[in-house]
Amino acid sequence: MVDWGRLELEQIGIVASPSRETDADCILQEGKEKEVTSETLVLIDNRNGNKVLAVCRGGVGLNDNLKINYYNPGVAYARSGKSASVAKEFFSFKLVVIGDVTDGEIRQNKTIIAPASPVYKFKEGTNPMELLGSAKHTLGYYAMGSPQWKVPILAEYIPHHIGVFGVTGSGKSFLCRYELIPLLQRAGYDILVFDWKGSDYAPYYPDSVINMGDIELDEASVYEYLLERLDRFGSGKIAETLQRYLEEVILGGAWRGSDPHETISRLKDAMMKTITEENLEKSGSLSKWGEIYARRAEKYLSRLRPEDVRPVMGKLSALEIIKRLREKKVLVIDLSYGSKEQKLSIFLSITRRLKELMEEKNRLDIAVLVDEAPQYCPWNPRGIEEETTKHIIGLAALGRSYGLSLILVSQGIAGEIGINAAVRRNLNTLFIGKIHPLDAMEAEKFFATSWIGADSLLRLPEGQFYMVGKMNPSPIPLLITFQIEEGEKIRHGKR
Repeated sequence: MVDWGRLELEQIGIVASPSRETDADCILQEGKEKEVTSETLVLIDNRNGNKVLAVCRGGVGLNDNLKINYYNPGVAYARSGKSASVAKEFFSFKLVVIGDVTDGEIRQNKTIIAPASPVYKFKEGTNPMELLGSAKHTLGYYAMGSPQWKVPILAEYIPHHIGVFGVTGSGKSFLCRYELIPLLQRAGYDILVFDWKGSDYAPYYPDSVINMGDIELDEASVYEYLLERLDRFGSGKIAETLQRYLEEVILGGAWRGSDPHETISRLKDAMMKTITEENLEKSGSLSKWGEIYARRAEKYLSRLRPEDVRPVMGKLSALEIIKRLREKKVLVIDLSYGSKEQKLSIFLSITRRLKELMEEKNRLDIAVLVDEAPQYCPWNPRGIEEETTKHIIGLAALGRSYGLSLILVSQGIAGEIGINAAVRRNLNTLFIGKIHPLDAMEAEKFFATSWIGADSLLRLPEGQFYMVGKMNPSPIPLLITFQIEEGEKIRHGKR
């Protein structure tokens, strides 16, 4: 139970008419419009017998003397440059209900909020976050309150996957580095980070970085990567046959050399050997089709350069990487050089092993943070992107049961700047910062009943994010922010 007498409250207004159980309007007392802002948390002392926690949104100022749908004395004063009367002026906010907190925990409010019920804001010494539940784990603080207003998190929903969205400069990387990663560690997760540019995470964990060239790719990833580098041998049935031959060569394993030049040479020899074995006539010469296959293979294989095969010559296996992750607790894969195909092949090679471990009924307690997520699972995947998109969907399905959490970080939510819709449906907690204008309509879908419009999302300051979904103890989005302590900056070695 809450000791309501202990809370320091200040009345700011009363509930207007009409009012409902899910929302109401608050008429502010004179002068309070200078103190109360959008996102101010308030407590409604409902005259119908309960206490209701709500948030102010959708503010309005009204003055009958200044209505512009008809001519009146106030309009005449305005035209002449004089001040109009403020006798009929008032200000109001839409109160979006978070829940019934009468017993000190959030429940769905099913009681009609009575008009004329007093509305209070919380003074500095009172922490309304205590009404959202026990604070075993917290994330940042409520953006329009004190830094002591730490937002409690429902950590049991971490493996239901997380999305972090916001334009460049919105603070996504800061949120991940200084809030999400520490939260995941406190909740018992080891964090594997795929740093696409090698600049957002790798410099902050200098003792826990693996370069992409050191990683051994599994056969499936090698095959997908080389196919992309070889342009899939063109198109048609000849290309399909050569793709099958390449798969046989990769699975055979005899193509690996001690250096890139030897690897290219052995790959060519192995391909020609496979073509010859399958297309040799009784006379001992190649068949007509064998000659065609050989010419096409030679044409495409001759395009390979040492830098093309160097990424498939790493020695560090996925199991060794997972072992190192268990030791370091946070491990960053630096993907800052090489082609897109190389980067996606490395992602597939490592996470396939994680998937195998889950299929063997192992609980992982691992979080995989994927920076620049649209590179892995774009809205319209092609080539190796199709493989990574399907793979991420499979990881998400298994992860909910075996403790694998995906954190996908993206500048856009949907469409050409966002991530694949099938992947997005697996993200049950979202942190949405300042959005791109192309995302305006998509973003509003997440806030349909919360009185948060695209105009607000387009103007969010750096470092502020709306938290939406299962990890949020509130049924409506909460605006959170965070502070970066000097000790954190020093510990991570930058800024």
